[in-house]
Amino acid sequence: MGMRGYYFAMDDNLVQQIAAGEIALKSLKIDDYPGLDIDRSWEAIHYLLCGVISDGDAPLGYVVPLTSDKGIEFGSFGAFSLHAGQVAEALQAMSELDEEQLRLRYDFPAMVKEEVYPLDPETVSDEDKDEFFGYMLQYFNEIQRFYSQTAAEGKGLIFYIF
Repeated sequence: MGMRGYYFAMDDNLVQQIAAGEIALKSLKIDDYPGLDIDRSWEAIHYLLCGVISDGDAPLGYVVPLTSDKGIEFGSFGAFSLHAGQVAEALQAMSELDEEQLRLRYDFPAMVKEEVYPLDPETVSDEDKDEFFGYMLQYFNEIQRFYSQTAAEGKGLIFYIF
């Protein structure tokens, strides 16, 4: 099954309380919040947008927030929070990228070489290039829709890997 990425949106004040450690994320029932499963595309999308596996620069680094210094203790891999302003910044940055611009950023050989998840250098070939781009594009579009709804409601979000 692999490691999957999942977002859920919630009131911005609640996100900030969780990020500050005032409320334990594990004490909440995640199913009570609007969410989005992005399958195994999380690291590849971060790499596509930022050119690095983690710690990408804002605002595109907010699209799939993978930071080494601001994680929230949760599950096996931790979780990452974005307050409403960061969600809005990420949405604005995503809205400036169309499929053509994303294709210009797409460096499949570099992604394979860097072992960007979920690519396996042992089994992947150049024939997988277009299919993998389509896979990322599908989830990028879904993330953009989710961020649009979240920003319209003035909410923040939590992202985690399970």
